[in-house]
Amino acid sequence: MVHRNAPLTETGRLRLARCVVEDGWPVRRAAERFQVSHTTAARWATRYRQLGIA
Repeated sequence: MVHRNAPLTETGRLRLARCVVEDGWPVRRAAERFQVSHTTAARWATRYRQLGIA
């Protein structure tokens, strides 16, 4: 379940993480594109690296 104030859905977070991890985008660029902070984008990318889609 996604928090109602969350800026992105689970699918959006996955897309952001894949842009950083698989496509090599800089974290700050992905954060700007998906309109979240760079710390949030880095957190999601790190989780994707460690856990994958899960």
